[in-house]
Amino acid sequence: MKWLVPSEQKLVPFLQGQIGSYSGKFLRKLLEANLCRINGKVERFGSRVVSGGDTVELAPSWKSLLTPKLSHFDTFYEDDFFKIVSKPAGFVCNDVEVAKAFGPKHYLVHRLDKDTTGLLIIAKAMASRDELIQLFESREIAKQYIALVDGIPKAKEGIRKSLFAKRGSFQGQTIWGSSSKGLTAITAWKTISEGKKGSVVLCEPVTGRTHQIRIHMAEMGHPILVDRQYGKIFKCQLFFQRPLLHAYRLNFSFRGKRIDVVAPLTQDMLEAISLLNVDAGHLREFFRHEKHENGRDQGHDHKDTKEVEKSAYAIH
Repeated sequence: MKWLVPSEQKLVPFLQGQIGSYSGKFLRKLLEANLCRINGKVERFGSRVVSGGDTVELAPSWKSLLTPKLSHFDTFYEDDFFKIVSKPAGFVCNDVEVAKAFGPKHYLVHRLDKDTTGLLIIAKAMASRDELIQLFESREIAKQYIALVDGIPKAKEGIRKSLFAKRGSFQGQTIWGSSSKGLTAITAWKTISEGKKGSVVLCEPVTGRTHQIRIHMAEMGHPILVDRQYGKIFKCQLFFQRPLLHAYRLNFSFRGKRIDVVAPLTQDMLEAISLLNVDAGHLREFFRHEKHENGRDQGHDHKDTKEVEKSAYAIH
């Protein structure tokens, strides 16, 4: 959505005149989420005065700032001990928000960044929560993420290993990064498909450090697209609400049962992929291979492999 400003005025009232009677608080939240550009540059301050002839633009995803509700959580697996849901962007992973969304006696097992979408495990009892946390700590839960990154990595795959420590802050959030001393962080990665200015990458974090994938891709010179916290300069300029990272797959055993779950790509990821002009054939082949692997073992308990197929056929 783009408008030409007719005369000098404050930004918030101008936006209210274009999109309706949303509160100033909501519009300031929209600005803080980097969803508004003036003359092609992101604007975060509602006090900004726009001039006649300026262009004001909102990202297509601006309405998604509305607080996620339970209906937005698709359930991909559930038994007596836990459920695996697909977390929407904007949901904060803490015990208070989990209780609000799922009710009492539901417990957070692990965390995803606020703006990362994808698979999240919610335990139904403290005992199963502790058991699942132990599986994460012993690295018995395999995790796969789909990341849209800036540029094209020279190598097709690799393993990134470094030590993480706190490095500063950005917009009130702690920034982590590689250091001579700190916590070991290991990420395996593989390019799935390439475009002219961006790539689709499969990331498998061996460890589970804060912002691990985002940091490792940025340190390689290929930050996750729209990740302004760790990416400084982007060859590929996409206008989306969040860093384009999706927790795609979880694979582990729990009390003798093998669990293998995938969550299809979100709509904003699919839209961004179409803008990257990546090789659609390579992507479809990847997801079809995932469908085959997901359904091959009789001993695996998983949601219908049509969930993998959704991502394959949504890519044009």
